Amino acid sequence: MLWPDLLRSNGGTVTIAPQIDVGLQAQLELARQVQLRLLPDRRCCLSDWEVAFSYESAGFVSGDYVDLIPAGADAFYFALGDVSGKGVAASMLMSHLHATLRTLLPSNRTIEEVVTIASSTFCQSALPAQFATLVLGKADRSGNVELVNAGHNPVLLVEGAEVEVIGAASLPLGMFCSTEFASVRRRVSPESTLFLYSDGITESTNESGNEFDQNRLSKTLLQSRNLPPTAVVETIQRTIGRYTNGAQPSDDRTMLALRWSPKGI
Repeated sequence: MLWPDLLRSNGGTVTIAPQIDVGLQAQLELARQVQLRLLPDRRCCLSDWEVAFSYESAGFVSGDYVDLIPAGADAFYFALGDVSGKGVAASMLMSHLHATLRTLLPSNRTIEEVVTIASSTFCQSALPAQFATLVLGKADRSGNVELVNAGHNPVLLVEGAEVEVIGAASLPLGMFCSTEFASVRRRVSPESTLFLYSDGITESTNESGNEFDQNRLSKTLLQSRNLPPTAVVETIQRTIGRYTNGAQPSDDRTMLALRWSPKGI
């Protein structure tokens, strides 16, 4: 049964209501299909940037968010976030965040301004104690990158044999209805890779209960530094699969890899 805690009283006895379960399962499957339709077009970005992402839900629906959004002829936006909690409520807020950012980003506001407005809107819509962590970035054809990290996992920048950890500089969205957000800027070198991920990646556990953690992730990224983003994502998926012995994830796992490969260099 999908929802065994949904019970029905019948003449003094309590029985499972299977038809409710079937109906809920159908609705959740529909919600899952709708959510999958929100995933971005992998071909949205500039020819100088290679991108790949994976999106693995722990249940029917997910509270993780990943997006790629064109920004004219010479730039694009990228985003990865995680709404607190799990299940239907988190997925609804994720869809709300998706719509908010998709509405605000074409307005020519800075990404700090976009995240500030999105946070205020999220705060007004969410229940108390609900929030979302988010990385919103903008990359251009020349390898310039701007990032706002609102309480999310660090962005990992792989350049040569080094991994730079770009940590959060701001609070998560919705923690307070009035919050300021700061951005950081980088000029990445050719063939460098930016890697964004949800905590379902680093918090995946093996049979002993040990987490995959950021150190193992960084080591895997270094070993994969000469691979294109699609291969990087696939390598991490396989590595986590071996580490967890193929166990079902207890949290959503989402990752996004972006590699600057300028033409003519």
